[in-house]
Amino acid sequence: YNLNVRGKRGNIVQTYPAVEYDFTPKVMSVSPGSWVHFQWTGNDDTNNNGGNNGEGIDGTDRSNLVEIKDPAANVPLHKEHTTLFNDA
Repeated sequence: YNLNVRGKRGNIVQTYPAVEYDFTPKVMSVSPGSWVHFQWTGNDDTNNNGGNNGEGIDGTDRSNLVEIKDPAANVPLHKEHTTLFNDA
């Protein structure tokens, strides 16, 4: 399985014609015991210079993984309820 991040830092106006950061594929069903290869890039030299404003401070461009119960809610699970990295 391969999970990628596409897009760039910023809101929809700042990133146009690209997209805001997003995972692709959006939904992935993985069999127990399978491997997932995560791919993304970041840039510590991203400055707020007009055409690349982003939504952060200079020199920051980060991605994170969190487990969520409901994709529509976009709220991370508390650490006691996560199973994403069990048996990893």
